[in-house]
Amino acid sequence: MKQIKEYPMLTTSNYIEMLSYMRPEGSRAQRKFCNKFLLPVFGRPDNLGNYILKIGNPTVAFMSHHDTVHNKSGMQRVVVDGGGFATTTENCLGADCTTGVYIMLRMIEAGVEGLYIVHTAEEIGCQGSGYIVQHTPEVVDGIKSAISFDRYGYDSVITHQSGRRTCSNKFADSLAGVLNLNYSQDEYGSYTDSNEYRDLIPECTNLSVGYFKQHTKDESQDLQFMETVADACIEADWSALVIHRDPKDSGPSWDIFDNEYNDYSYDDTEDDEDFELLISENPKSVAALLKAKGYDLQELKHDLHYIRTDNY
Repeated sequence: MKQIKEYPMLTTSNYIEMLSYMRPEGSRAQRKFCNKFLLPVFGRPDNLGNYILKIGNPTVAFMSHHDTVHNKSGMQRVVVDGGGFATTTENCLGADCTTGVYIMLRMIEAGVEGLYIVHTAEEIGCQGSGYIVQHTPEVVDGIKSAISFDRYGYDSVITHQSGRRTCSNKFADSLAGVLNLNYSQDEYGSYTDSNEYRDLIPECTNLSVGYFKQHTKDESQDLQFMETVADACIEADWSALVIHRDPKDSGPSWDIFDNEYNDYSYDDTEDDEDFELLISENPKSVAALLKAKGYDLQELKHDLHYIRTDNY
């Protein structure tokens, strides 16, 4: 497929430069990052700061976000270790979600058909994606699947976010097959922008892109895996995705725990006070369970915000 514009060919060196910007939401460094890497490709953002580009007549939306959880704005030194991992000495690397932005820019460079959205304010409550859902939902008209590039590790196709089903197993399997990179279904997603679209788009998932220990000073990115994912996304036959889920049916909250943790599965008929008492009496066990399911402290704060404000 022909490129829609002429861009300099993106390389891993460009990605390292992108990582050098520490971009807490609303920061000067975030604005500089967007002006340098996003504005020339996407044009001006929407009223909140989401960058949106459509190539062709797509049914697939690709998603990332341009803010990070750095505790200050500015520039950082990024080091590549002998194993091919990018690291830094700051409070986080920002591979979450610079990696997703980079993969999407490579796909755009290659002219891959799709709706591309780089959201603002994901790290402070998915405000950018929430804005689109509430105020400009026509942006995703005709879209059947939403794929975020915002998951740690090597092999996850997320089927549930914050305990709610957001994509079908059939879709997850078809996506794994399309990419052919040893991906598999993962029920234990936390929360990212694609989840905001769960009532509008049938299949909403999050894909592992090879970073680890996100939101911490030990965050790192496997650079070779990132490029491998980008290559696979460029070569993928996206028409082979299987659309099965009804967006009107997200399933009961926390239904993923029913199979493995029957003693802890939540039932709306249970007394909330008893449930809260169980947690208060076993805080260390509950914390260990959440960590085992992929939560870190920042993600837990992130999701608790939505449990307070959403219709759970």
